[in-house]
Amino acid sequence: MFHISGQTYEVIQEHKNAWNPEAFRDRYSEVLERYDYIVGDWGYNQLRLKGFFRDNHPKSTKDTTSSGIMDYINEYCNFGCAYFIVEKLSSKDSRYRQSQDNGGEEETHRAPTGNREYAATKQGTSLQPKVPTLEFDAEPQAKPDVQDRKPRSRHRHKNRGHYSSETKHSDIAKVSAKVPRPPKDNRS
Repeated sequence: MFHISGQTYEVIQEHKNAWNPEAFRDRYSEVLERYDYIVGDWGYNQLRLKGFFRDNHPKSTKDTTSSGIMDYINEYCNFGCAYFIVEKLSSKDSRYRQSQDNGGEEETHRAPTGNREYAATKQGTSLQPKVPTLEFDAEPQAKPDVQDRKPRSRHRHKNRGHYSSETKHSDIAKVSAKVPRPPKDNRS
C-alpha cells in the first residue's frame, strides 16, 4: 500500500516484476486520480500508465472499464511485456481502514505474482489473462467443393470509385448513341 497526492493505492497484480515505485511516482499525473485502477506497462524501457473505472462507474465506457483491462493488455501492450495493476483504495474499503488503524504507516504489501485466485477475489475485475484453448480432437473444417460453394456477387465492386475498361467503353457508347432532342416550342 502506498500514498500519492492524498490517494491510497495498492498493487493488486504484477507480471514479470514490473512494479517500480520510483518510476510510478515520476510518471503519475493528477489526471489518473479519477480512475479506480491504473495499469502500468513497460515498453522500450518506458513506463506507460492508463486508467480504468470500476464496471458500475457512471463515467465508464467499454474501453475504460475494469473488465477491459486484460483486453487492453493483450491488444495495446507489447507481447509479453512486464505490467502491473494498481487499485485505488477508498475510505470505505476495509484494507484502507486497517492501515489507518495501524497508525497510518505506509505498508508495502504486494499481491502474489501470477496468483489468479487472489486477482479473482477483487471486486468487479476480471484480471485473468486470456488462455488459448487448444482442442486437438476437433478437426479443422474442410472447404466445400467448387460445386457446393456459394456464387460470388457480380456487384461486389460496385460504387468503389474505380471502373473496369469494359464499363468505361459501354458508358461512352451509350452517351454517343443518344440523339439530341429538338427544342420545345414555347408558343402559347
